[in-house]
Amino acid sequence: MSSLSDIDRVLADLDPSVRAVVAPIVLVLRALIEGLQLELARKDARIEQLLRTIYGRKSEHVPDPKREARKRAASKRTPEEREEARQEAREKSRKKRAELPVVEKTIPVPDEDRVCRACGGTDMRPLGEGDVSEQVEFIPARTVRIRWVREKLACACGECVITAPPPPQVREGGLYGPNFHAQVVVAKTCDAMPLHRQAKALAREGCQVNPTQLGAMFHRVADQVEPIYKAIGAAVPEAAHVCADETTQPVLEKGGTRKGWMWTFIIPAAIFFTFDPTRAAKVPDRVLGKSGGVLQVDGYSGYNTVTVPEKRRRAGCWSHGRRKLFECRESHGHVVDPILDEIGKLFDVEVAAADRGIYGTDAHLALRQAESRPVVDRIFELLRDAQGRAGPRSTLGEALAYTVNQEAALRVFLTDPKVAVDNNVSERALRIVALLRKNALFVGHDEAGQNLAMLLTIVATCQLHGVEPRRYLADVIVRVNEPGVTVDDLLPWNWKTPA
Repeated sequence: MSSLSDIDRVLADLDPSVRAVVAPIVLVLRALIEGLQLELARKDARIEQLLRTIYGRKSEHVPDPKREARKRAASKRTPEEREEARQEAREKSRKKRAELPVVEKTIPVPDEDRVCRACGGTDMRPLGEGDVSEQVEFIPARTVRIRWVREKLACACGECVITAPPPPQVREGGLYGPNFHAQVVVAKTCDAMPLHRQAKALAREGCQVNPTQLGAMFHRVADQVEPIYKAIGAAVPEAAHVCADETTQPVLEKGGTRKGWMWTFIIPAAIFFTFDPTRAAKVPDRVLGKSGGVLQVDGYSGYNTVTVPEKRRRAGCWSHGRRKLFECRESHGHVVDPILDEIGKLFDVEVAAADRGIYGTDAHLALRQAESRPVVDRIFELLRDAQGRAGPRSTLGEALAYTVNQEAALRVFLTDPKVAVDNNVSERALRIVALLRKNALFVGHDEAGQNLAMLLTIVATCQLHGVEPRRYLADVIVRVNEPGVTVDDLLPWNWKTPA
């Protein structure tokens, strides 16, 4: 017997008296078989997903919908438009190179060549500026000892001695300077370079510093910038639009590690991180309080307490819903492919708005109303139709239910041009946490987790505003405690490059 329908045919051929005894048993067995088949299908789908993640080509992973939309937009361009785009990219690259410092070096003509090939004379004179060319070169960073000599002046009266002020220092009598401290932080929070790897790199340059010393510098910088971090945190609830997400951050403990969480809250002016041992709703409550506006997140219920009528309006993420459907393509492509195609059209509209330079404006909102709203209506029609044909506990059923249950949040972008179609900005902000989780494995304790969150906040916010984080940190960790300097002056968006 190859199917349950075969059992039904056999059951129909039995004597009625036998069938009356066997039928209840068959009913129970049928329920067990269907349950096992459903569980097997769920496990098969999970195995396929894991195999695709571990062994699949990058193209088999969930593709970025905006990148796909840009490819579709590029394919529709004329050859002239494509050439114009290439020229703009080259010009942008040239302008960036032009900002590099210029070191001029002269190559003299060798003495043996300073002879005229025509007359044999040696009276050679310069001809113009010479043959000029440019080359971009890398000059390795150096670790040096600076020997500071503070001038001392004595008055002729013999009663007074004046000494020059001390050099910039993170703490009195400290051996390592502010630029060294800043480099340790930036290497870890920008490049995901663990402290033990930094120690090895420094040792190759002849500077022996053990990872424990580097760790002390890292946490010292966190202590110094804490007032700036708190000021950035205070700005988050004041923003009308906030994007948020969270990811795991392992914490060392006896016998192994335990799970902690790194949260990010993004506003136009800042990228704010905070660490917490839990994934509880108390974190959004603590960061956002009773503030109003829009909060763009995925479907996680931990944000429910701050997305209520008297607080913030919840906006959803189409990338999350799309991702869950994409994972069902292997077994249910005929169902999910039409839905994925429609979702792709939403991203096409966003790319078109960006290309026209109207992103976030009333014109963008009008474009969404005209083109995106009908697409969203079709998507939810397709989702509900597919729901009627999928088991609620199947992988497909759960993926469909996730998106349908988020309908109100997923429609918010249609009424507010400042709300993105997805929450990918939060996921991008958390990539550095994922890299550190891979490279550094864990933080030593909860306080270290929060120190990491503080420094991630400072560095990410600097990058958001085009501020070079190493120069910024080297300056503010010295000035933050100086009389007359306010925290407001040192915020990344207010900071001025020191002369």
